[in-house]
Amino acid sequence: MSYEPTIVFGELNGEITERALQLKNLFLTAEIRTNLTTNIQHEIWTKFLFITTVSAIGALTRATIGEMIALPEIKKMMLQTAEEIFAIAIAKGVNLSNDIIENQFQVIENQPYHTTSSLQRDIMEGKPSELESQNGTIVKMGIELGIPTPINLFIYNCLLPQEIRAREIVKFN
Repeated sequence: MSYEPTIVFGELNGEITERALQLKNLFLTAEIRTNLTTNIQHEIWTKFLFITTVSAIGALTRATIGEMIALPEIKKMMLQTAEEIFAIAIAKGVNLSNDIIENQFQVIENQPYHTTSSLQRDIMEGKPSELESQNGTIVKMGIELGIPTPINLFIYNCLLPQEIRAREIVKFN
């Protein structure tokens, strides 16, 4: 495993509330690694940037993270995807540092070579995936905010027929 699983949570308003502390203590009692944060939006968007940068491109290419990083053209597309996500987050008022993309690429590059995402595996297996909630969400937010997202739009549109097919199969079974 390339990371230690951790449940990160916090209140939307950033307060450390009694219920958040109770939840933290419950996790600690169960020996579950946890992080109670005062900036949950930062944590959500950091994770979202990481996941969305690799998942759908992996589904398009059918390549592992190691294979994608090794190809300059694919790595550039991943970078452009991340830049679009960053622009959306900033426009939504999320306080992300200017080095967040660089930091996330260090995490991506430190993943085991053969790593794939759940979205990628689902699409490759013809199952419904998180395409709509990842790249589809960035495209929709971009439209709402007037921010171009051409790379995410390309990825989304290329995978959408497979996603529709997978959902139709589930609907009729």
